[in-house]
Amino acid sequence: MKNEEIRKLDFGDWPLPDEYLVEIGRVSAMWALLESFLNICLGKLAGFNDLGDPKPFILVNHASVPQRLDMLGTLCEHLVPNYPQLSGYKDVIAKIKSAQALRNKFSHHSSTFDKDSGKLEIAIGSARGTLKTNVERVDIADLRRAVMNIDEAQVALYKLVLGRDIEPAWKRKTAQAPKEETK
Repeated sequence: MKNEEIRKLDFGDWPLPDEYLVEIGRVSAMWALLESFLNICLGKLAGFNDLGDPKPFILVNHASVPQRLDMLGTLCEHLVPNYPQLSGYKDVIAKIKSAQALRNKFSHHSSTFDKDSGKLEIAIGSARGTLKTNVERVDIADLRRAVMNIDEAQVALYKLVLGRDIEPAWKRKTAQAPKEETK
């Protein structure tokens, strides 16, 4: 099919209602930004200051997130005697791990939409030593909470490595929203 024909197809509410797909996409997009920024921070902490230098990309790009977090912790522990501002690295790593758990929850499990409840249902399972299964109902607010958590982890990493205290994007966006007129 040509692009023109594909654009004309109606994908509305498939495979899930659009409002859920938007938020799942937002979780994925925010996670990709956090992962990319983690890679940049690892390069910076390792002494690569030129963003165009391919060496840190080569070294960390194919490492798993847990491996990258181990690198972050080890680099910070090594550097903290000369850079005491890195002392909060354990809290930042915990925030990133929490954000990753939420991202994984919404990205790695199958989901269906229950029209009766108006909620997304996610089938969660684990077979590590013991079989565990569960079906969890998810609201739009749960997905947005995951986005907020990922954003807050990125802001914490930003402050740790770059030393700038900024508000999460969702707070800045909320502050910019126009106020409703009162009648």
